[in-house]
Amino acid sequence: MPKGLRGIEKNRKLSTGGEQLNIGVNCGHTKVGPGYGAVGIIKESEHTRLVGYAFMDKLKNAGVGVLDCTVHMASTQGEYLEKAVNIANKEELDWFVSIHFNATTNHTGQGVEVYTYEGEPYKEALRVCSSLEQLGFKNRGVKSGTGLYVIRKTKAKAMLIEICFCDNAMDVALYERIGADGIAQAIFNAFLDCSIPSSSIKEEQHSMSRQDFIEYVGAIARRDWADTRRVLPSVVVAQAIKESGAGTSELARKANALFGIKENGWTKKTYVKNATEQRPDGSYYQIPHTVWRAYNNWEESILDHNDYIATRKINDKELLYGKVIGEMDYKKACFSLQEAGYATSLTYGKSLIDCIEKENLSRFDIPLKESGEEKKLYRVQVGAFSIQENAIRFANTMNQKGIKTEILYL
Repeated sequence: MPKGLRGIEKNRKLSTGGEQLNIGVNCGHTKVGPGYGAVGIIKESEHTRLVGYAFMDKLKNAGVGVLDCTVHMASTQGEYLEKAVNIANKEELDWFVSIHFNATTNHTGQGVEVYTYEGEPYKEALRVCSSLEQLGFKNRGVKSGTGLYVIRKTKAKAMLIEICFCDNAMDVALYERIGADGIAQAIFNAFLDCSIPSSSIKEEQHSMSRQDFIEYVGAIARRDWADTRRVLPSVVVAQAIKESGAGTSELARKANALFGIKENGWTKKTYVKNATEQRPDGSYYQIPHTVWRAYNNWEESILDHNDYIATRKINDKELLYGKVIGEMDYKKACFSLQEAGYATSLTYGKSLIDCIEKENLSRFDIPLKESGEEKKLYRVQVGAFSIQENAIRFANTMNQKGIKTEILYL
């Protein structure tokens, strides 16, 4: 964009939800003086512009509204930041993206990382990390950037991308091989390449309320527990709620999968979509094109989940979830799942326990006979007779067939 020209450049090729997508792009730091970027093997301020403007061109060509939020000169670092944010906040943006290169004092840092407000793992932010990871950069994940002025002050959703370390020889060599345009393409793909291949699966139609979903899964889990004593019903239901959004997730709707179980030797139907994982430090990253198990219906998913828990082994010997199998204390079972590495979430066990207690799911752990559900009788009225003799004859016939019948006088 020519110097001094502001405002969103628009065309009509691409839209989201019927409206054009608008993205503000800030090529990090000034070109000279206060606010100038890090100087390593390459100069940050030069290369943020090479990548940033290439990214803007790709967005424009795809029909995205683009606002250049780059600031070339400022009297102070604070003024530079304030100017960039003011430009962004004058327009209604879907995203504000600030392009940067990282640096450390010992020059040993490597890889890509993205900062968002409170470390929110936006799918676009995760995709930026995974897209650059596919190019060879270390994926350092999505981190909290709440302390960063441009993240905290912009009205739109914001991310600050640290492409790689400009003072690390390996990172710079990889960056130069790929080129600024290749990096821009990877970031562009992260925002706009949303197509994920999947196998052909007939989507099971459900129109359940959250409570109906709980009762549905609970009934199947309770029956399986009575037959096999594999996984406590309350735990199964809590997992289904948390992992499928009570049946509303993409996997639940399109792959009939209520649990995020990866392929792992599965030879039946599969579904392909990105996986979001959490590192020990709390940051998130994405594994693209992950293969997941898919099913013909939800019941099949529930039973396979229980079979997976009951049979998964370590080195073909020790059962991975041995402490979960047959455990009748839901708290112990939940924490054992987390300890065995069932999920990467650092709070997985506690989240299941909270769900069980909030939804009173432990009621499914009570055997049917003890719960009294098998003792219920339901009366069905067949008909009414105006002649007593006919009523008696009908009642006798039903009793002879083994159907208990009584006459009520109205």
